[in-house]
Amino acid sequence: MSPITLLKACSVMSLNSKKLTEFAVKVLADSIKYRTVLGEDYEELVDYYREVLSSYGVHVTIHRVPDEYLKKNLRVQYNPSKPRYILIARVGSGEKVLQFNGHYDVVPPGSDWRTNPFEPVIIENKLYGRGSSDMKGGIAAFLAAMVYYAEREPSIVLEGVLVPDEEIGGLTGTGYLVRELGSRPDWVVIAEPSGLDNVYVGHRGNLWFMVKIYGKQAHGSAPWLGDNAFEKMIIYAKEFIDKYRIKLSTKKSSFEYEHPEASKPTITPGGLLISPGAVNIVPGMVGFSVDRRLIVEENIEEVFNEIRELAESISGETGIQSEIEVIEASNPAYTSLESTIVGSLGSSIEEVLGLKPRFTICTGGLDLRYYSEAKIEAVAYGPGAIGAAHKPNEYIDLLDLEKVINVYVELVRKLESQ
Repeated sequence: MSPITLLKACSVMSLNSKKLTEFAVKVLADSIKYRTVLGEDYEELVDYYREVLSSYGVHVTIHRVPDEYLKKNLRVQYNPSKPRYILIARVGSGEKVLQFNGHYDVVPPGSDWRTNPFEPVIIENKLYGRGSSDMKGGIAAFLAAMVYYAEREPSIVLEGVLVPDEEIGGLTGTGYLVRELGSRPDWVVIAEPSGLDNVYVGHRGNLWFMVKIYGKQAHGSAPWLGDNAFEKMIIYAKEFIDKYRIKLSTKKSSFEYEHPEASKPTITPGGLLISPGAVNIVPGMVGFSVDRRLIVEENIEEVFNEIRELAESISGETGIQSEIEVIEASNPAYTSLESTIVGSLGSSIEEVLGLKPRFTICTGGLDLRYYSEAKIEAVAYGPGAIGAAHKPNEYIDLLDLEKVINVYVELVRKLESQ
């Protein structure tokens, strides 16, 4: 029996909590079979979602991200020649729009899996497979809520958007949706795995940059003719790292973070190195990367100026020529605890699950930033095993999936009364 035939066997009007969960599990299991890594199987999976939703009378439109936009905004290693698609599903009517957002791309599976990462397996009520938690499980949960409301005509518009490329920054997914397609819902819930009792109301920002150190290149047999940039970098890097960490230690955010350690800005140096790549060369230019994470109170412009001033100061003190080259930058995101979406989602969690949720800042980055920059109320809340994302043997607890579906259904009810 095909997936669509199986789904049609249930009347939408008769779908109770268990039936909704069966629907979500089926959709999740089917979706994991699509290897959606860096453009692979994107079109096939989006077409699958379209067919499922259309069979329930959900209105679906699909937007192909323009090829030129992909070439301009994706690095070569991200396969810009492969097409990207954004699916927008809608039910209900009214002036207000609640949008659920989910990315269907996943990270490569890696090694050490006990099962095939793209063949879903259920063991002790846990479904294993790449993307089960991050975040095809979240997608399945809000699609179940949309199917529930497909024949109930809520008095708000319930919108589900499926986007690509969140795992590589989201610029060609949610970024394109908000910045280029002009999506402007009133409220957004990104169905990232957050924990049943936790809502992400924001996330830290990041500024990735290279520190380049210059000397004079020469042949290794005559090093006296050159000026070794590597030796200079050793001196410069220690000064830069030590002084910058002292400066950052004086800053601390006033918000609650997922991990308390994340309430201070951090740097991670040396993840990427630049060198000439030959043993018999006196290097004339070398470099090291720095991953700088921003707390909510900071912004990219002020942090870049802070870095530039420090680099110029060290160059002046040491006489070592340096240059700062930005690789990637994104501001932090934050939605006020006084906002409608935070209050409504929080009360839905309490009423449905009997849990008092935490409202925290995510340690990593999410697509929330694209909504935040457009002044849209957005949070992240969804099912999934905390800590399982991006690891081998990724899984989702199916009971958690059912619970979140019920929270989403209740959230719609609450927002109808706003």
